[in-house]
Formats: sequence, C-alpha cells, structure tokens
Amino acid sequence: MTDIVALLLLIAVAGPCGGTTTPEVERCLAADLARADAELNRYYTAAVARLAKDQQTVGITHLRASERAWIVYRDAECNAVYEWWKGGTIRGAMALGCQMRITRARTMTIWRNWLTYADSTPPLLPQPLDGD
Repeated sequence: MTDIVALLLLIAVAGPCGGTTTPEVERCLAADLARADAELNRYYTAAVARLAKDQQTVGITHLRASERAWIVYRDAECNAVYEWWKGGTIRGAMALGCQMRITRARTMTIWRNWLTYADSTPPLLPQPLDGD
C-alpha cells in the first residue's frame, strides 16, 4: 500500500515530466526548474531595466532587497519540504516541485508589479506561467 501511495505522489509531483523512476523524474524537474529560473531572471532583468529607464533608483534598491528576501524564503520553504519528506525517495522531487512553483509565482509577481501598466499599454513581456 505504501508503495502505491509513493507512486501516486511521484506521478502527481512529476506532472508533465512523467518518468518511471525517481532519478528520471528528478532530472526532468531539475531541467524544468532551470528553465523557470532563466525565465525569472529575464523578467527580473526587464523590471530593473524599466526602473532604471524611469530613474527609479530607490525602486531598484527595494526590488533587489525583495529578490534577496524571496531567495531566502524559497530556500527555507523548499528545504522544509525536503525535510518533511525525508522518509522517502520522493523528497527530491517534492523539493524541486516546491522550488518550481515558488519560482513561477515570483515571476508572475514581478510581471504583475513591474512589467504591466495600469492603462491599456501592453506589458513589457508576456504573462508568464503562474505558480500552480
């Protein structure tokens, strides 16, 4: 019964990665996370560029501070998830899934706060995937 539950959890965490073994799923999730990190960096860089263009040096300072705080939060949250699942081989996949969801949510937050406009002006970058 425990093996069935672990398999179902692995399938749920893997999402589109599929895979039949934990290492396969973790490799796929790690590649997805790398893409999500690259996307976050693209949106963050665009936000800093917008603030610089508008000569918002205080805004840049606050955005950088929020990014550093977000990194601390993401690491603490996903390390806690990893620790919670310490009894099984799924722990790596659970932690990677956590990092991906939180990274996508951060990208959406940056897009919403810094790369969109209150009027009908198109956003500077397209709407990213959300964290879910």
